[in-house]
Amino acid sequence: FSKKMLLAASFALLPASLVPLGRRAVLAAPAAAALSTFGAPRAARADSAFLQSLRTAESDLAASDGSTVLSSINALLELATDYSGMPSDELRKELMERVLAKRAALKAQGGWDEGSYGEKEEQFLRLQRAVDPWRVTELQGPASLAILGFGPVYLGLLAVQRLVPKLFNVAYTAGAAALFAPLLFGILFG
Repeated sequence: FSKKMLLAASFALLPASLVPLGRRAVLAAPAAAALSTFGAPRAARADSAFLQSLRTAESDLAASDGSTVLSSINALLELATDYSGMPSDELRKELMERVLAKRAALKAQGGWDEGSYGEKEEQFLRLQRAVDPWRVTELQGPASLAILGFGPVYLGLLAVQRLVPKLFNVAYTAGAAALFAPLLFGILFG
């Protein structure tokens, strides 16, 4: 069998609704699938009842202190779990920034758990896994610095490689550490 015959046979076995009719259909189908996957469904999910519940839970979080913050985090976790995360990146970023700011303020006042394994910290980590599992909001700053610093570090490493080749291994290690140490610190100790 030739490739053309196999292709013709495969199209003959498919239902007529799945066989593209022309070049436009072939080009339009992936675009429509991408738009339906990434565009409309997530934006449409943010209904007014959810937004009202989210705003109420956020205001409770803002008003909470060390003794009441756990119930606020639990309310946000319940919302995030019921909704499978946040319906938009803007809401995810906004919520995580508020929770991280509250956590930092309570840590500074001594109202957060001592160490890294208390009940408040565990609930915070559960909320973070539900809302921002890849910690995009928290690591965005160090990642941006690593991206912006790549060019100068790369040019510096090229200069070291050409001018002082014996120091290249040390310079490479220092350059990699300078770019990735803030990210690694944020991942491990953030």
